[in-house]
Amino acid sequence: MSQNNPKKSRADIRRGRQFAKKKKGPFKRFIKIVLSLLVLLFLFGAGLFAYYASSAPKITRTALSSDNSTKIYDAGGKVISRLGSQNRDYVKSNKIPATLKQAVVSIEDRRFYKHHGVDPIRIVGAALSNLTGSSLGMQGGSTLTQQLVKLSVFSTAASDRTLKRKAQEAWLAIQVENHYSKAQILEFYINKVYMGNGVYGMQTGAEFYYNKTLNQLTLPQLALLAGMPQSPKYYNPYLYPKYATERRNQVLNAMVKNKTITSAQAQRAKNTSVKSGLTKNHTKTSGSAKTSRYVDSYLKQTLEELKAKGYKANSGLKVYTNLNMKAQKKLYNVANNDPSIAYPNKRFQVGATLVNVNNGQVMAMQGSRKTKVSFGLNRAVQTGRSSGSTAKPIMDYGPAIEYLKYPTYQP
Repeated sequence: MSQNNPKKSRADIRRGRQFAKKKKGPFKRFIKIVLSLLVLLFLFGAGLFAYYASSAPKITRTALSSDNSTKIYDAGGKVISRLGSQNRDYVKSNKIPATLKQAVVSIEDRRFYKHHGVDPIRIVGAALSNLTGSSLGMQGGSTLTQQLVKLSVFSTAASDRTLKRKAQEAWLAIQVENHYSKAQILEFYINKVYMGNGVYGMQTGAEFYYNKTLNQLTLPQLALLAGMPQSPKYYNPYLYPKYATERRNQVLNAMVKNKTITSAQAQRAKNTSVKSGLTKNHTKTSGSAKTSRYVDSYLKQTLEELKAKGYKANSGLKVYTNLNMKAQKKLYNVANNDPSIAYPNKRFQVGATLVNVNNGQVMAMQGSRKTKVSFGLNRAVQTGRSSGSTAKPIMDYGPAIEYLKYPTYQP
C-alpha cells in the first residue's frame, strides 16, 4: 500500500456521508416546507372554490339569451312603441358578420376558442399587468364566457366584485361552456351587452347608431360597436368622438394582433372618421315621450289583449294594430289642447273610441285627459259603466226608422 495514496477507511467514508447529509439537510427541509405550504394552499383554495360554487345561482338559457322587446306597429307599418324590460333586437349567429365576431374575440378574449370558460393564462397575465401597471394587454382576467355570466345573473357594480362572486362566475362559466357551443356563447354575448342610449345588443346598436343592420356595416363601424360595451357612455361617438376613435383603433390593433385583418386594412379603417355613417334618425329608441303620450290608452288596451292571449311584453313579437296616428293625435288634442272646447276644469275627464264603421277597426282611443300617469285608467274601455243614452240610436231610433218607418222629424 502506497503512503502517498492511502485508502480511506470505512469510518472516514461514513463520516463524509454524514457531513454531506448535514450540509444538504436544511435546504431539503426548506423545499419540503415550501411544497407542503403550496399543497395546503392549493387544497384550501380548492375547498373554498367548491364551497362558493355550491351556492352559485342557476343559469338558464332564458337568462343567457336575454329579453327581446315586442314591437307595436300602427296601421301604416311604423313602430310606435317597443315593449319589454330592455330595448333589444335579437340576432342569430348566422346573421352576425364574421368580422364582428373576430373583432369581439380579439378585443375581449383572444383565447376564447382555446379555453373552457376559465383561462389560467389570461388570469396570470392580468395579475402581472396589475402588478406592473401595464395596460398593453387591453384585457382583464375574465373570459368572454365569464363576462356573459356576469351580465346574465350578477350585478355589474364594482362593489359586488368579491372573491365569492368571482368563484361563482368561474364555476358557472365552466357550466355554460359544457352546455353550449362557442358560436352560441358568442351569439348570447353579442345580443346581451349594453350599447348605451337605452339599447341592448349590437344589432340594436347598429340600428340606433347607423340605422342599418349589422350585415350592412363597414369594418370601422363594426370595430366601434365591438369596443363599446366596456364603456358605452364614454365610447359614444356622438358625445365623445375622441374616446370613441381611440377605442375603435384599439379594437383594430387587437384584430391585427390576432391576425384577423391586415395592418393595411386596419390603417384604412383608422383613416375613417368615427362619425362617418352616424344617423340622426334614431329608430331604435323606446319611443319619445310625446309619442307615448299620444298612444298611451291604445297601447294599454293592446297590452291587455296580448296578456289575455298568454303573451308577454318581452316575447319578441311584432304586433300590427289598426291605429291611425293622424286620427289618434287629433283625438288626443281634442281631449287635451282644443281651445274650442270649454272643459269645466282639468279634472274633467273623457273616454272616447274612434271606430271605422265599415270594418269595425279601432282607429284611435283616448282614455283620459290632463294626466301624467302612464297606462292609467282607460275610461274608453275600463269604466264598466252603462252606455246610457249613447245606445238609443242603435237600440231604439235605428230599428224604429228602419222597421216601423218612423219619421225622423218627430220627437
